[in-house]
Amino acid sequence: MYAENSLMSNVILSVLAILVLLVFMWVLYAIVYSIIMFVFSGGNEEKIKKAWNSIRYALLWFILTLIILFAVPWFLKVIHVPGYNQYTSSNIFKEAKVWLNKMIWVFSKTTDSNYYENNWDYSL
Repeated sequence: MYAENSLMSNVILSVLAILVLLVFMWVLYAIVYSIIMFVFSGGNEEKIKKAWNSIRYALLWFILTLIILFAVPWFLKVIHVPGYNQYTSSNIFKEAKVWLNKMIWVFSKTTDSNYYENNWDYSL
């Protein structure tokens, strides 16, 4: 019984961490996109308006991240989800760091050309 609760709490914590990472990456993308739109707008009012809208959406996504970090753990506590005390913002950040390290490790392995040469199994 406790193993099932532990597994479920790890899954919920991982989902929350991945959501935070995805939203954060989207916010970074929107900010960079807005800056590029401002630089290349050439004074065109329509392009400047699109850039401002992109910044507004980035701020909305940032607020969504804050809601995920603070409101979801509170909501899980209110509805008495078992192990709700594990879903704190610091635990979500720790889990997000673990997932970010996993993504960086996978990316570094797929872009390392020596990895494929040195780890190729020629035996059939």
